[in-house]
Amino acid sequence: MNKLKEFWGKNKVLIVLGIILIICFVAILIVTFSYFFGGSESVYGDRLENIEDYPIEDAWVDEYIASLESDPTVNYAKFDTKGRIIYIDIDFVGDTSLIEAESKAAASLEQFSEEILEFYDINFTLTCTATENSEGFTIMGARNVAGSGLIWNNNTPIESEE
Repeated sequence: MNKLKEFWGKNKVLIVLGIILIICFVAILIVTFSYFFGGSESVYGDRLENIEDYPIEDAWVDEYIASLESDPTVNYAKFDTKGRIIYIDIDFVGDTSLIEAESKAAASLEQFSEEILEFYDINFTLTCTATENSEGFTIMGARNVAGSGLIWNNNTPIESEE
């Protein structure tokens, strides 16, 4: 017993630091295993739990694409759903203005039901090739389920002059 008291007296600081080190190592192992091996098996987590309650019918998608492509300023439109995000690509003819393209995309949101708008995020990509009369554009817009409208981000490439 005297040897134990003597060892404690001489190495008190090292023993306390060793205990703290062991506790930290165990905590790191627990956090690492729960991060990499715990949780759900889906890559989206629980975000897609109720997605079957909000289906998007193929017939409705075809009707939506047809209504966009019936506009004479639209070359083609593409609709894609991944998880809870709807991606809509619209290519406009060469003389379409950026304001007109944005307004057509925003107006197309009226075709969505309220329950779809409250469940899915919507991303627009609007493109127009440059012609003699216009410079063309590439612009992206997004509507979040918590948002009230479209937010636009102009991604038109700008050529630098040398």
